[in-house]
Amino acid sequence: MIKLFALSLVLVLAAVGFAVSALGAVALSAYLVVVVTLLLLAVRRQRGQESGRTCACCTSTVFDSVEVR
Repeated sequence: MIKLFALSLVLVLAAVGFAVSALGAVALSAYLVVVVTLLLLAVRRQRGQESGRTCACCTSTVFDSVEVR
């Protein structure tokens, strides 16, 4: 499912890039800078999530367990 989404996203970005290229080289260059920047930020964010780093509040209990004897 994620591969299909990625493929459709690439195709949409390519179609928009083709349309922007009709406006000239400056517009196409600006578009490519924005797309590459967003792509790099997305990859960096994904790598951070895959490394197993999570916040301590989500992975531990809020209170210590209480034992009644």
